[in-house]
Amino acid sequence: MKGGKRLAVQLLRVGQAAGAGSRGGLIRAVALLCAAAALTLGAGALVSAAAVYDAMAQQSQARSPRVLQGHPTEKPIALWKPGFDIVGGLQYSVVTVIPLRSDAPPPPGVAAWPGPGEAVLSPALAKAGAAEGIAGRLGRDVGRISEAGLSSSSERLAYVRPPAALADEGKMFTITGYGAKGPYVGDQLFTEPLALFALAVVGLMLFPAAVLVVIAARAGGEARDRRAALLDALGASRTARSLVNLGEAGLPVLLGAALGMGALVGVVAAHVSLPFTGFTIPAASIRMAAVPLGLTAAACVLVVLVSVVVLHRHNSSRSSARPGGRSRRLPRWWPALFPVALMLATRGPGLLAPGNPRLFLAIYFVAALVTFATLPSVLALTVAALGRFLGRLGRQYGGTGTLVAGRWLTAQPGVTARLVAGFVVAIGLIGQVQLNTSRLSEPMIAAQATAERIGTSVLTIATPRDNARTSVFIASLPKDSAVFSLRTGPAPDGTVLSVLQAPCEQLQAIRQDCGGHGSVATTADRDGRLAELARWYAPSGRIELRPGPLVSELPAEESSQLVLLSPSGKDLDIPAVKQAANLHLAVATVVEAPGGGWLSSALLRNTRVNWVALFGSFALIVVGLAIGLNSIAEFLRHSRSFAPLGVLTGRRGLFVSVAAWVLLMPTVIAAALGGLVYLWLSGPYTDPNVGAQLSWPVLAYLLGGVLILSLGIWGCGAWSAVRGASHWRPAAD
Repeated sequence: MKGGKRLAVQLLRVGQAAGAGSRGGLIRAVALLCAAAALTLGAGALVSAAAVYDAMAQQSQARSPRVLQGHPTEKPIALWKPGFDIVGGLQYSVVTVIPLRSDAPPPPGVAAWPGPGEAVLSPALAKAGAAEGIAGRLGRDVGRISEAGLSSSSERLAYVRPPAALADEGKMFTITGYGAKGPYVGDQLFTEPLALFALAVVGLMLFPAAVLVVIAARAGGEARDRRAALLDALGASRTARSLVNLGEAGLPVLLGAALGMGALVGVVAAHVSLPFTGFTIPAASIRMAAVPLGLTAAACVLVVLVSVVVLHRHNSSRSSARPGGRSRRLPRWWPALFPVALMLATRGPGLLAPGNPRLFLAIYFVAALVTFATLPSVLALTVAALGRFLGRLGRQYGGTGTLVAGRWLTAQPGVTARLVAGFVVAIGLIGQVQLNTSRLSEPMIAAQATAERIGTSVLTIATPRDNARTSVFIASLPKDSAVFSLRTGPAPDGTVLSVLQAPCEQLQAIRQDCGGHGSVATTADRDGRLAELARWYAPSGRIELRPGPLVSELPAEESSQLVLLSPSGKDLDIPAVKQAANLHLAVATVVEAPGGGWLSSALLRNTRVNWVALFGSFALIVVGLAIGLNSIAEFLRHSRSFAPLGVLTGRRGLFVSVAAWVLLMPTVIAAALGGLVYLWLSGPYTDPNVGAQLSWPVLAYLLGGVLILSLGIWGCGAWSAVRGASHWRPAAD
């Protein structure tokens, strides 16, 4: 047994020494290190996401109220009511509270109950709403909610105690404490489920990392095959060969896993906000997940090492070095499918399924899949043609590097095509994820269109039935707006009647006739403000404009709200109107432009694009590493054939020139083609039937990332080739 252990240790040391001294050993070590780091970081992100979601649920439950109706035996402590407001276009929770006892415990994270007319804000809300005057909008700002009462450091939340005159106690819940199942308020109402978030992590982090693991495990196959043949000649068993492979890969894999987990822990410990999203991972939740994260890192090391052993396809039973099996060459007609699939993806859904969204997407997905599948073969033909052109150019003008690169591309079009196709497909697939996550519903699209047409030149304000409050509020409004009352109720003929009324001077301010029986506004009205009001607030699509009082008694079957219109058509001051409404009407009074609620939902959905940009950047970097390392390895392997040329001529710049044509130029082409594929395939997705939104920032990040990676691949390939040529000596190999 001791001898067996000693032999195993010796074989591991042999593998480590063999990897350090073999050709391409450095590239293989870097590939394994990056693969282990990427896989550990992706798996760690998945575990961290689960921990963060679990911590958010616990924090949310800790502050959720226990309603008296569900706990009749407990003593009441406060009145509680949830509400919503909007800052920066996004909704957040506003909780109205009134303590019933002097010894009543305040909500978690709140040091003391706010007094009448006071508010306690979360730090993120105070920062996000500073430009809109959030500190005085809900009430006098008297403090901040601590982390104990927040589900995350970026959560926007406010606790407000209304003045006695605005306290609608009959509409509030009586609570007996905290700790019920929620969520009732907070960010959890607006965040995506963990399952969808995990799906994005798996697709854009773990899958590219797995691809890199496979490529890294198979890198350096030539040197390992020679070593395996020698071990076979010495009578080594499969276990012995596996130990040698593990010895070669062990140190880089361990360092890579440590690097990946260290990067995750470092970001958390330094309280660094994640790029694009601004989200800060809470350190407490990561500390609670320390054991699962450690086990995850160990599992990632094991996965990479097992892949190294399993994917080493050495066959000791074959006596011939010729490739076996059938040819894997694709049929000649395969590239011809590319233009057909591309046209079907862009034009087919609209022609074959104009009114069927499911069939629309089915046709699109199938055509897009065939487009990506046939793209590499088209690129291979293009690369071969480009190689022939460069060869002719080099012979005509005497460019050695151009001539060598042209012959290279002509002889190895598949290697270069895989480099280009990998980047193009990566950009295309990340673009598809972005488009799919940005899909909006019809009301959201309509709300965006309304905002583009009239901005905030029209505002609606929900008013209570207390006419005294409404009168005081109207008196406090800015003088540059016309005020109307929009009343909705049943008409004598059984339809719904919508009436916009105001004193004559208000109607004349928006150029409407005040005499006779008034006028009618429809969705096609020449005044865009009235047309949007009819579109969003009149079930019949018609609004009658007539002179009348702003404040009056309403029958029970009618509803009423105030409408502010800008006579000049300019945007109204929403923060000022909201502050007046909160001061005179009620806490968190709904003040919005037509379709404002749907517009806020659309903006919230668009924030997914930030996460797609984050995960997409990671995926692009990992795919770039996989493609780049593989391409550099291929470049070094073939560059040995013209190493004597560089030595005999003394022109080491030859390798830089060849690397520019073989590595840099294809990746630049990949960036351009990837952008074109992204834009071309986005056409059907941005159709109103689908409702996706093209993100130019994501496209810019992807193209910029490919260009940066291309420079890195070129530099590493050229440096490695020059370094290898400087050590070249004639050998009988």
